[in-house]
Formats: sequence, C-alpha cells, structure tokens
Amino acid sequence: MALQVALDAFNQELLTSDGLVLVDFGAPWCGLCRFIQPITDRLVAEWGGAVKVLRVNVDDNFWLPRRYRVRSLPTLILFEKGQEVQRLEHFASRDEVIRRCEQLFLDHLRYLGSGACSSSFEPQAPPPGV
Repeated sequence: MALQVALDAFNQELLTSDGLVLVDFGAPWCGLCRFIQPITDRLVAEWGGAVKVLRVNVDDNFWLPRRYRVRSLPTLILFEKGQEVQRLEHFASRDEVIRRCEQLFLDHLRYLGSGACSSSFEPQAPPPGV
C-alpha cells in the first residue's frame, strides 16, 4: 500500500525504486485527496505492486510540492527511475480520478510495449472477484 513520506524518505524511496512510483500530493483538509487514497491503493493492488505509491502531505512538507511545482490538490505524479513521466491534476470528481489513473497506467504500458523504454513494468492479473 502507500507510504506517507517526508523529504528524506521521499528522496530515498523515489531515487532507489526500480519500478514506477506514483506520488500523491495532498492534505488532510482536502476532500478529494481523501477520496484518492483508497483509489490509488486499489489500483496499485490490481497492478500487482508494480507501482509504489508515496503520499506527501503538503502542509508538513513545504519543499516537495514547491520542487515539483504542485499548484493544485490533489496532484498525482508518476515517476520512473526518479524522472517525472506524467502528471495528473485538476480533478473534478472521484470517477474522473479512477478513469485518469487507469489511463495513466495503460498509457505507460503502451509506451513500454513499444520498445521506447526498457523497464520491466508488467501488470499482474487482478485477484479473482476484483
């Protein structure tokens, strides 16, 4: 599942990860941010743990949202090998979050399948009944 991180742990987790890392920038007072947490947890479980989720509380970590130019909450940024791959922001609803996150993973899979990247990211079959 997701790991709540501060600056030191963030740098360690992001830079040492071999796979994809989805960073969830949010705040406890942000209603849509609270809706996103179980959604990203579910999607990561469906993708067999091939994507690690890091959560950053922008109230407690001023420099991280500033470094990545986070302008709205929630903001989701997908990283591969420490580099930003794609950013999702300006959500209107819970359904849009689900649709855009799923599309993000599928787009990245197509990119990997095209031979443009050498990552070993492959989705795992979801457990029965999911």
